[in-house]
Amino acid sequence: MLQKSFIWLTAVILFGSSAAWAQEAPLAQIPQNEAVAESPDAPPALPALAPVNGNIITLNAALEKALANSPQLKSANSAMLASEGARRQAGALPNPEIGIEAENVAGQGAYKGTRSAEFTYGVSQLIEIGGKRSARQEAAGKGYEIAGFDYKAARLDLIRNVTSAYADAVAAQEEVKIADEQRNLAEQVLETVSKRVAAAAEPLVQKSKAEVARATSEIAFNKAVRELEIAKKNLASLWGQDGDGFILDASDFFTIQPPPALPDAAARLIATPDIARLEAELWRAKANLELERANAIPDPTLSLGMRDFRDSGDQAFVAGISIPIPVFNLNQGNISKAQHEVSKSESDKQVAALTLSNELTRAAQELQTAYDESNSLKATILPAADKAFSLARQGYQAGKFPYLEVLDAQRTLFEARSQYNTSLKNYHTHRAEVERLTAAHSDKIQPNEEHNE
Repeated sequence: MLQKSFIWLTAVILFGSSAAWAQEAPLAQIPQNEAVAESPDAPPALPALAPVNGNIITLNAALEKALANSPQLKSANSAMLASEGARRQAGALPNPEIGIEAENVAGQGAYKGTRSAEFTYGVSQLIEIGGKRSARQEAAGKGYEIAGFDYKAARLDLIRNVTSAYADAVAAQEEVKIADEQRNLAEQVLETVSKRVAAAAEPLVQKSKAEVARATSEIAFNKAVRELEIAKKNLASLWGQDGDGFILDASDFFTIQPPPALPDAAARLIATPDIARLEAELWRAKANLELERANAIPDPTLSLGMRDFRDSGDQAFVAGISIPIPVFNLNQGNISKAQHEVSKSESDKQVAALTLSNELTRAAQELQTAYDESNSLKATILPAADKAFSLARQGYQAGKFPYLEVLDAQRTLFEARSQYNTSLKNYHTHRAEVERLTAAHSDKIQPNEEHNE
């Protein structure tokens, strides 16, 4: 639809450049904020919406608020602290046991009561052998590493989500400006048509069409306002709040840079916490396998105590050792389970690495597409649509074009404006995804001091 309209607009421009349109000055152009840096002849910026409370949020401010207050990030931090507790517990030694044993009591004759009783007081200690404790510590240590990578990944996810939500909200804010400008232009066109109808230069039906266009623009404006409110609430929810009493600084929204080359981005994929987590998962599975093999070795229990002979008043030391006999339970089931979990972790690592690589390729290609589309719209289509609408309106005022041509040019102009706004939003969204997959914000994912407690 847009391509067909563009062909028509080109013809209008060619015709308009050879004609002398006089009369009234053209409609106020629908401006844009700073566009692609490589195209210096962008339309002027739209006027900013007046803030309700003067609270202007930049992207960096939104990121700082989210990193400091995000409920999801606090949850990931708690999980990391829980794994730290599990790591400390894994190194704990078995507790000793104290025991009291009484013999020759409450019998008959000489053994009545406790006159001939023998009391033994002792302590026993389970001795772990076979490397159980070190294997358990190794597995718990890898679990703590995994939780740390999960925490870093959660911070990267949050940065991506905030960046994307911010782009959505800024795009919605710009849509409100575009819809407001469209509404104002529709009102101006209605005034022009009304004058021509009153002068019998146009039939009454054209005024009805202009009124419909004005009403439609009013509906579009109200819809854009509601969508902006939703987008701002979604953004605020990322830092744990529910409100939209702020406006967004759109200065970065209209500045885009050429995407990085895919091989460079793919090389950074290896150093991301996602890949590191997969490696840690594999090593934890191997540590669990070693632990299960060690658990197949029986642990001896040493005991030492003192026996008290009541009938003679003598005392003597007692010592003993007990060792389970591995006849019925050789821990083969758990060993087999751990072996298959190692194989599963190896396969999962390969699958996940391929999946991440594919996601990076897709996001990088979509980023390049959005960048090219934004440049094309800004450099070619937007100026042409803007000029064509101005010429169409002047031609209508001069009686050279029918009103339908004005409506078509106006619709094409605002479709191009909206498409440009959407392409910029897509650019920032896909850029955030590429930066997430390549851990471009690794300087913002280190835990704070409180996380190392």
